[in-house]
Amino acid sequence: MRSGATMDEAQITSIGQRADDLDIAGMRQELARHLHHQVTDISQQLDTILCGKQRRMATDLLDSSAEAASNPSKPAMPKEAPRPRGLWGATSQAAGTGTGREDAVGEPSRQAAGAEPDQAACRGTSLVGSGVSMSALSAAFQEKHGHSLTLAPSAIQHPGAGIGVWLQGHAPPGAVVAFYPGIAYTKPNYRYMPGYPKVDQESDYLIARYDGAVLDAKPWGRGAQEAVQNALTLGYTGQQEAILQQLLRKERRHPLALGHFANHPPAGVLPNVQVAAYDFPMRSTGSNNPMDRYIPTIMFSHNVSSHIAGTLHHTGRRSIEENVFCLLLIASRDIKDEELLLNYRLSPGASTPDWYVPVDPLEAKRRWA
Repeated sequence: MRSGATMDEAQITSIGQRADDLDIAGMRQELARHLHHQVTDISQQLDTILCGKQRRMATDLLDSSAEAASNPSKPAMPKEAPRPRGLWGATSQAAGTGTGREDAVGEPSRQAAGAEPDQAACRGTSLVGSGVSMSALSAAFQEKHGHSLTLAPSAIQHPGAGIGVWLQGHAPPGAVVAFYPGIAYTKPNYRYMPGYPKVDQESDYLIARYDGAVLDAKPWGRGAQEAVQNALTLGYTGQQEAILQQLLRKERRHPLALGHFANHPPAGVLPNVQVAAYDFPMRSTGSNNPMDRYIPTIMFSHNVSSHIAGTLHHTGRRSIEENVFCLLLIASRDIKDEELLLNYRLSPGASTPDWYVPVDPLEAKRRWA
């Protein structure tokens, strides 16, 4: 049963009984499956929105080529273009065509006639220049998925709050509402983080997973809403610069890759999201996972060897060819057109900003005891 689905009393009771029967390991497995299902669904929806137009055009081209080959005397007639909807209607209008055509998305590759439609549609970085804006993609994704994200001034009454991330639409409890993007460092690679050992002086966008992996969202920035991050201004050299280039080849219009803009709640307000670690499998059914382009995280490794689908990394403990260590923000209650608020859980023994108020002081003491 997916989060947010309507359930009757029998289904609720069945889920409760199943939860009671699981041990900690079983609960973790169930959570991992649930998160993977949602991440896969999100990635496939983005793939459908961004690649569907190009796939349809490639298929039409293949059909026309086949018909022309079988009947040389008959000119190939183009099929009627489908009615624009969702993103495609928005982009054609944004381009000012007013015709309902889908020209704004871009033309298919000239190599499309010599390849399968799915291969020709979304190969390499072909989507980067498609002309689809981040706002148009976000609107189309919300239409399909029920919610998306946007950046706007925080509602928290403190000058330090700055920009916050707001959910547009509705997300039920348990739904993945945001990805925490950037570069992930495992423990053996801490020393390669900018400014090590005082890494917090180099980035305000650091977050740690339960297994010690640290994600730095600073190189992601606002995604496609700003200029491409520069390795020199970030202080990246050598392997870091190579990793940054991989990150910049991701689909940076990802409408949910804004989790690093979630603010800590003010006094008296409870958070509405919580973090969950998720390991994205880089390989699927024996080959490279095609949904990797929609995972806004890159594993850092000091030893990097390039290959056709990205990069192989080795942490000394397991191959990152197999998994990418991600962090997701999960709705802890119903969220509708609200700012996302995340409990930062800063150590009470360390110096904290004046705006930081522990959500639960007793829990914080237990956590950091």
